[in-house]
Amino acid sequence: MSTLVYNSALTLAAIGAAARGLVVILAFVRTFLNRRQFVSFRFGWIECLVSVEPLLLLAMGWWLFEGIRASDSPSVSRMSAAVLGAGLVLSGWVLVVWTFFSWPSIFAGHGILSGHRLITTGAYGVVRHPVYLGALLIWIGLPLAFTHVTTFALAVLYVIPGYLLYLRSEEAMMLASFGDEYREYQRQVPRLLPFPSGKRSASDR
Repeated sequence: MSTLVYNSALTLAAIGAAARGLVVILAFVRTFLNRRQFVSFRFGWIECLVSVEPLLLLAMGWWLFEGIRASDSPSVSRMSAAVLGAGLVLSGWVLVVWTFFSWPSIFAGHGILSGHRLITTGAYGVVRHPVYLGALLIWIGLPLAFTHVTTFALAVLYVIPGYLLYLRSEEAMMLASFGDEYREYQRQVPRLLPFPSGKRSASDR
């Protein structure tokens, strides 16, 4: 029974990670096909750097999935890591899906659509960057589930710092487009971690 739970958790983590990579790639295709709807689109060095991330996640998730093998009963620590990692990947997907329902017109990359309005409800009423938080949860959950050093190194050295710079670039664009409306949104809603109002640090605004 423990082996079944363990392998199921690994399978969920790997497929969930690979699926997220595939979905983002498809979102880039959708964005390109609808490019005429944008009044502006930003693609600087940080956007170029982070655009590689979904390809890496797709490849890493598929590779780890292919390496799953039935084994003897795992240790308690390995079982716990696998279940927790799968839970983080699943939580990341919940955020991604919630973000889509909160803003069905969501696209890949940094741009401003014709008639673009600021979304502040649903997932965007909890944190300002829910889809990025979802991505980070998936990247943390995958190496935790597999205790995989390479995936962990990618998350710590590339994905997390890359996304922190990426969202700063997005916020600069949003401030330029929405001005005081976005500043008020920054004041009311935390960037990535849903701290209760009044307990947020100044750096998260």
